[in-house]
Amino acid sequence: MNPGGKGSGPEGFQTQPLNQLPYPAQSPPYPGQVPVATTGGGYPHATTNAPNYAHPPPPPPYDANSNVIPPAQTAATTYVQVVTRPQVGPDPASMVCPSCTKHVITRLDYETSTKTHVAAGLLCLFICWPCFWIPYVIDSCKNANHYCPNCGAYIGTYRG
Repeated sequence: MNPGGKGSGPEGFQTQPLNQLPYPAQSPPYPGQVPVATTGGGYPHATTNAPNYAHPPPPPPYDANSNVIPPAQTAATTYVQVVTRPQVGPDPASMVCPSCTKHVITRLDYETSTKTHVAAGLLCLFICWPCFWIPYVIDSCKNANHYCPNCGAYIGTYRG
């Protein structure tokens, strides 16, 4: 106890003088620092310029149709032209040339084939060997190649 001493209370509790603040005075703010305003209780409270650390807004609700593929839009029509060799026969054919698109009568060139050689071999085998040359001069035993007389493009082959 401090009998009669300054600043002591009736039961020996330390008391503060009435002219002193309840908390120590705050030092002045550093340059660029916003001073903290104090309210009645002396506790420094945040100013209204302080950042708000509230929770972010919730995400948008789940859409059950978000994974559905939207219907197809009307697309431009694409045409595919398939070019095939025209069917040709053993005689010259009247057709439109696929190369020069002119209407022509095909030119024929005949060439020997396996069929020609087999026919000549059979003639030799059956004692007609002097006639073996006949399949080589008859066009029906050869392949007929069709060509365009205008541009000379190959059109097709008839295998007779």
